[in-house]
Amino acid sequence: MKQPSPAPNGASGFVTPGRVDRPLRLSRWSARTIAYTAAGHHRLSDERSTGCTSRNTSGWFNTAVSVLKLSGRCPLLELRDRPTSWSPATIDLANLTWITPFEVAGIAALWTRLDLEGRAPNVVLPSDPVVRSYLVDMGLQALLPGRWGVGGGSQIEPPWLPLVRLRSGEDWDDMAQDIWPRVAALFGDPSLTLHTMEAISELIDNAATHGRSSAGTFVCAQRYTGTTSQLPPGIWVGIADAGVGMPSHLRRNPKYRHITDDSELIRLARRPGVTGTADRRGWGLPEAFEDATEVGPSRVVIRSQRGEGGFHLRQGQSVAARYRRLSPSLRGTWVHLRVGSA
Repeated sequence: MKQPSPAPNGASGFVTPGRVDRPLRLSRWSARTIAYTAAGHHRLSDERSTGCTSRNTSGWFNTAVSVLKLSGRCPLLELRDRPTSWSPATIDLANLTWITPFEVAGIAALWTRLDLEGRAPNVVLPSDPVVRSYLVDMGLQALLPGRWGVGGGSQIEPPWLPLVRLRSGEDWDDMAQDIWPRVAALFGDPSLTLHTMEAISELIDNAATHGRSSAGTFVCAQRYTGTTSQLPPGIWVGIADAGVGMPSHLRRNPKYRHITDDSELIRLARRPGVTGTADRRGWGLPEAFEDATEVGPSRVVIRSQRGEGGFHLRQGQSVAARYRRLSPSLRGTWVHLRVGSA
């Protein structure tokens, strides 16, 4: 099975400015300073500010033949219609009109997991040649079978980060060196560049470390200006794995074993020190939120097993959070991140 290849390494290294208002912590890929000010949260009634709202059916399963049919705009990110299973015999993309990195990474993780289990789904390719061309540019055609054709026909700029499959956090460490100059050129501000890279890297490291599985972790990203897409501008990142899932990982810690609500565990994961291990860890997710806030307005969606958390982050404001329970259970953890207004 062909797989997307990681981007080649570019710059030999990068320097991040120091931060003096936090105790020092050394991560694998950069020395950074840490502090966490717990942000409050309030629930949203039914937030729909992604720009992905569509009158079309967004995504549904035909239970008789086990078909995951993804239609319209951003069908997995919005998930207005719940599937009955995450193990389809067919993934139908025929009526897809707009897809974000969240969908690309999620489809890649889903298809790869089922393929490794000997149950690779059939794939119905997008009917729209522009959508199909964009997915070729994104690299999904290297994973999913079919007569995809050629890329280059998309109406938006090329993917900021085509689909890559990470086997460990160290794989991202190498790639970050190549991506850093691109972020610096995009934002032009060393502080915004630092916060953006920290937010992306913490979320990827969290997935690659705690969600490790034979399927790996899939990552891709796209920059939107909003002109063509009508989506909020910024860098949109999709991260998806097929591991144990965030709630199950936290339940390895006896402190959280009694919590049965997966969405509650996602809520707790935002707190510093909440971890599924006995080590003094659990800073990655709070740090990612802090950094995304600095580059805000930003949005984060975390979907794992039977829970989901949606978060809107803006400087000087408390975190706007919405949690919901999901059924059926999604294997692994899928993350959407939008940072800044690039």
